[in-house]
Amino acid sequence: MAERIGCPLNQFVTINYSKTQCPADDATAAFRDLLSDWFARWLRRHPKNRKGVAPAYVYAFEAAGGQIAVHWLVHVPKGLIREFWRLVPEWVAATAGPITSPAAIKHRRIYRVVGAKRYILKGMDPHFARLWKIRPSPQGDIVGRRSGFSRSLGPAARRAADYRPQRYQAGQWAAAASAAF
Repeated sequence: MAERIGCPLNQFVTINYSKTQCPADDATAAFRDLLSDWFARWLRRHPKNRKGVAPAYVYAFEAAGGQIAVHWLVHVPKGLIREFWRLVPEWVAATAGPITSPAAIKHRRIYRVVGAKRYILKGMDPHFARLWKIRPSPQGDIVGRRSGFSRSLGPAARRAADYRPQRYQAGQWAAAASAAF
């Protein structure tokens, strides 16, 4: 869907809230603040965002191994990527408190979005995981919303774009019938 609207998910950010001073129960709220108060505001108001690109992202929290972390797949316009990477640690510190380890934030460019999507969805129900060719694994308990997406990738945007999700079926990708779910 992100590719269809011209905003391919091109950056993969992992924020480990266990390596900040943010209490575990507040991690999801801190991340929501980062998205709405810092990232979205920065992107919408940036003078280099001449095309008016709306925020496009998906995220999933995990609490495996006693670590609370969020995986965030996000579209950042090409001319803003370096500035984005410079600002992410500031946004995390502003919303989650001081960062206590250099390993609190990891980022990389997304080259294969299908692999990144599968990785962040690994905490899904095992029954549905095989339909999407995902190897599920327990991801622990999260206080708050475990996963989410931007409005630009939400249900209304998908309907407007006549988007049909794909699922893996015996060696090939097939259009998933919305009534089947």
